[in-house]
Amino acid sequence: MKIKYILFLFSFCFFLPAQSEVSYSKELEEIFSKLDNMILQREEYRLKKEERIEMLRNRIDMRASLEERFHTNKVLYEEYYVYNADSAMAYVSDNLRIASLLKRKDWEYTWKINKSFLLSATGLLKEAEDELKDIPVQKLSDNAKVDYYSQMQYLLSHFSQYTGSESEAVQRSYLDKELLYRDSVYMVAHPDHPLYLWYKGCKLQYDGVDSMRAVIPELQKAIQSSSLENRYDAMNAYILGSIYRDLDDMENYMKYLAYSSMADIVSCNKDIASLEELGIYLFSLGDIDRAYAYINYCLQNALFYKNRVRIMGISSTIDQINAVYQERMRQQGERVQSYLFAVSILSAILILAILYIYQKLRQLAISRSKLHDMNEELNRHVGDLSEAQRQLKEVNDKLHSLNVELKDVNAQLRESNYVKEEYIGYVFSLCSNYISKLDEYRKNISRKIKTNQIDEVKAMTDRPTMAQSELKEFYKNFDAIFLHVYPSFVSDFNALLHPEEQIVLKEGELLNTELRIYALVRLGINDSVKIADFLHCSPQTVYNNRLKVRNKAIIPKEKFAETVRLLGKTQS
Repeated sequence: MKIKYILFLFSFCFFLPAQSEVSYSKELEEIFSKLDNMILQREEYRLKKEERIEMLRNRIDMRASLEERFHTNKVLYEEYYVYNADSAMAYVSDNLRIASLLKRKDWEYTWKINKSFLLSATGLLKEAEDELKDIPVQKLSDNAKVDYYSQMQYLLSHFSQYTGSESEAVQRSYLDKELLYRDSVYMVAHPDHPLYLWYKGCKLQYDGVDSMRAVIPELQKAIQSSSLENRYDAMNAYILGSIYRDLDDMENYMKYLAYSSMADIVSCNKDIASLEELGIYLFSLGDIDRAYAYINYCLQNALFYKNRVRIMGISSTIDQINAVYQERMRQQGERVQSYLFAVSILSAILILAILYIYQKLRQLAISRSKLHDMNEELNRHVGDLSEAQRQLKEVNDKLHSLNVELKDVNAQLRESNYVKEEYIGYVFSLCSNYISKLDEYRKNISRKIKTNQIDEVKAMTDRPTMAQSELKEFYKNFDAIFLHVYPSFVSDFNALLHPEEQIVLKEGELLNTELRIYALVRLGINDSVKIADFLHCSPQTVYNNRLKVRNKAIIPKEKFAETVRLLGKTQS
């Protein structure tokens, strides 16, 4: 009865109200775990990024022409523009200077757009807008127009974020202008543009449910085939997540925001929006710890990049998370007090239970001591018997192993002796026949020479008829003696092949080329060159036939030759 009361108190303690946790699907939990690990490894990605940049900077040739310096700056800008705004701005300024010196207005317009991007990203929105004012849009190339409209869209998005909900009318006007530029950039972007699907997704996102559903397969295909290691992958995954959000598919919304975040982390993108949005959404679900980790990572990046707009937005979210943390700490404090009270009562009961159990244990100790002495005596006898049985088993196992090995060796010796006897007789007979044939051939040529039949002698030596005939005879003799030694070889070999791929011999054939090759393998000749020499054919022919037969096998290819080596039993 006392044990039941103790268990009841344990249950009471453990079933006190606990903190609720957010539950995700198995797939989403795995994705979040991977994302969490990538955030922990962010320093590794940063070092790789720095190494790549340092390698590019070491390639700079100070004696290079202005055009070469311009293109080098462009490469370094691509590495820096979402990683370190100050460094990227230095290369933008240098390229604007070079464009001015070379009087290349098209270059100058392009790098004004790039400068506007950096100013927007760091929160200098008015300065970013000023950079774009003097650019004649109609004179820009299609690619430059794409960059211009995209930057206007990006700038207006930041204006909207900066305005916030304090002035809904102003924010609405920025959003309307942003939508116009979304339409414009989609109209001029070519399908081969690296961000074409991003522009298409942004455009169709506002064209209704059917349009959004139509672009989903394209974005999914692009993301599934990508490595999720660059900003393009991150943007494609982000827009797909946004489309799923608008379709109320929040599972896929979180999934693709996570994919976008992974690509941003690997590429060291400090202007990271996807992880911030994901953190805010997880916060709304109640996943406070993960939301705090994600938002804090975004805040560190924003501070490093000096993104004033993003810092302002993140700070507001951080304040809300801190407030929730404080409330949770208060609730946990109250819960800890309840636990302490319950544990105190439980401890007192446990002390009484321990004293009770101690008395019982003392009584048991006396009985166990007597039983222990008896068990020790019995164990000594059992141990001696067990040791004797173990030694006997080891001897039996060794004897059995030796018997098996002896049987295998005897079988191999019998087969080897039998094969040697058969083939030695065959070789002697074959040599004798060839000596007789060569002597007859010699006599025939001698007679024709004596009768001055030179042309006939020449014809006899030019034609390969005799060699071909002898080769056929050689194959026939080889087939006959092999099947005499291994009469079941053909059926055993076919058993290794798929039923529809089994070898069917023509009438009068004992073996064909494929079977003849593997007959030599059965005899221990596995080298394709030696087999080719033996059968008077090319090594490539042997290789092709072996490969063709292996592809028909029902067993793994790498085990096929060894299995053939064990086929068939010699005729006793």
